[in-house]
Amino acid sequence: MTRPVQPECTGCGITDLNFVYAAAAGWRLVLGRLLCRPCAGGFPAWMRRTF
Repeated sequence: MTRPVQPECTGCGITDLNFVYAAAAGWRLVLGRLLCRPCAGGFPAWMRRTF
């Protein structure tokens, strides 16, 4: 049985349980990279989008 993929922040390397929890926690895509809320907060709002 394969283990589900955990999302990983490309900024700080933190992981979340799954993509549903990451989306609920405010993770964003910035320039095609998945970032947690604190890392994504360093970019202007027009550069961020939900996944």
